[in-house]
Amino acid sequence: LPVPIAVFFLLYKERMVPCFHSSSHPLLSADELAMETRPTEKDDLSTAVQRPPAAGGHDDLFSCCQSKNFRGASYTYFAVHITGALVLFMTDGIVGEYSGFIYSYAVEEPLSVVHKVAGYQKWAVSLPSLFWGFITLGRLISIPVSYRMKPATMVFINVVGVLITFLLLLIFSYSVVFLFVGTASLGLFLSSTFPSMLAYTEDILQYKGCATTVLVTGAGIGEMVLQLLVGSIIHEQGSYSFLVCGMVFGGLAFTFYAFLLFFHRMYPKPSSDMDDASPDKPAVMDDTGQYQR
Repeated sequence: LPVPIAVFFLLYKERMVPCFHSSSHPLLSADELAMETRPTEKDDLSTAVQRPPAAGGHDDLFSCCQSKNFRGASYTYFAVHITGALVLFMTDGIVGEYSGFIYSYAVEEPLSVVHKVAGYQKWAVSLPSLFWGFITLGRLISIPVSYRMKPATMVFINVVGVLITFLLLLIFSYSVVFLFVGTASLGLFLSSTFPSMLAYTEDILQYKGCATTVLVTGAGIGEMVLQLLVGSIIHEQGSYSFLVCGMVFGGLAFTFYAFLLFFHRMYPKPSSDMDDASPDKPAVMDDTGQYQR
């Protein structure tokens, strides 16, 4: 609670919350903001041209959602946003529900790790740590891999890997050893899905802000909602449904990614005319020094 309260207070001080206007001055005045964003004499002209206006996007918390920013956008523009967010909704949801319920699955039927071998109990406790550890390892590995592999290919490998891992976990559902192997494998495949998806959609849309908001929001909601959903299903149907839910979510993530590839093919390639009308095109400065869209 202290974190959202502090963020809300900061937005309130900066006069970025609609319907709530602070009587005090913002933390950074307009003059100070202009001085910080004003190009120096040593700056390149190209740098000054690429730099957006100082007050752009600072007036309203929901300025990126204004209809004027989407005039002239094709339906594939919105489809890419939605399908990308749905992929992250599923994959980040899997991260949340798997880390939250893997121990409960391990100690209950059909595995009953604690009752089979007493020595496995301490290992069962470490399953969530194993999962997060391999997520960290996978993100470190993905850094050099991303230099040689396109983001679209990385997302495809990750989504297919998640689907295959859940399928094998269902087939070998009575194997304690494969549970640990599958947990590590799942952590590796899920690790770089989020950054790779951000990079992939950035390549498609050439965006500057709002697409990030859509994708991050979709991922956050998925991590919250799927945990609640899976917890309810496990309570009603038993722990075996834990893997079934993961398989379903993995299949949906693959389906949404296939739709994303389809809409990517239909999305118009950027050109000079399209760039001028694109809702994601940053503001540029003409010869008179005025910013244009």
